[in-house]
Amino acid sequence: MGIFDVSIKEKIKIKNTKKEFLEFFKKQLTKEKEYETSIQTNSIEIKKVHLNTLLKYNTIIDIQKASGENELIINAQLHDTLVLTILIILAILLTYGIGVIFVAGYAYLQKKKAKLFLEKLVKDYETIN
Repeated sequence: MGIFDVSIKEKIKIKNTKKEFLEFFKKQLTKEKEYETSIQTNSIEIKKVHLNTLLKYNTIIDIQKASGENELIINAQLHDTLVLTILIILAILLTYGIGVIFVAGYAYLQKKKAKLFLEKLVKDYETIN
């Protein structure tokens, strides 16, 4: 896990089947756009998805059975690391290092925004179903 990656782990009650649960998340994350997705029986992986952010994340949503309850594990890894690296190098060269603070702050705020978006999706699922 990188410093700008999102990780959420919580217990959840699935009222429908796991497939319907994963389809709900796929529909909410992709928003009718075409992303590379792969669905297994207990997990879904969506690559290069915008989690209500400008940066892209490779997102894995996994459901595991833990002590009789379902445990939801969401891992979103930042995909745009090359862009951030180039921006950091330019910030060092052009602003004598001061611009690195802005680039790192921007990436951190995008991480927080993505985490809030994913937590809101989990809450929405719990209230809808």
